[in-house]
Amino acid sequence: MIADHGGADICYSGPGWTGHLAFIEPDAPEFRGSLEEWKQMGARVCTLSPFTLAQNSLHGIFGKSGNLAAVPPKAATIGPVDVINAKHRFDTHGITVHGTSTAWQRFTTRLVLHGPVTPLVPESILQTLRTDVYVSETIAQNIETDWNKG
Repeated sequence: MIADHGGADICYSGPGWTGHLAFIEPDAPEFRGSLEEWKQMGARVCTLSPFTLAQNSLHGIFGKSGNLAAVPPKAATIGPVDVINAKHRFDTHGITVHGTSTAWQRFTTRLVLHGPVTPLVPESILQTLRTDVYVSETIAQNIETDWNKG
């Protein structure tokens, strides 16, 4: 339906812990194939990674408590072809734990923006596309041991 209406004007994104793009998960059976096959895949219902279930269980809508059973195990999502064919892309990296310096996204951001382009890190495809990217100061901080936080 997106293609039938001339493609998306813009695709807003931000990586999940798995490096997912929308809910295009690296381990979803619905998105398996070579890089070239993967890039042609469209919207579908897909299986969410256990990491995404855990990440989402911390959101307010699911009680902020780690209740994995509250999170649906599947999601309707756009496909890589929809992201690639969008007229514009805007990617945001700024998720922290309740405004602290703790951020699982700090490591994922480095994989997405500087690692190899691979369906194993779906957001990495943005390296090959004109994309505006916002990285917060917290996410841009060095990754280093902090023995004062436990």
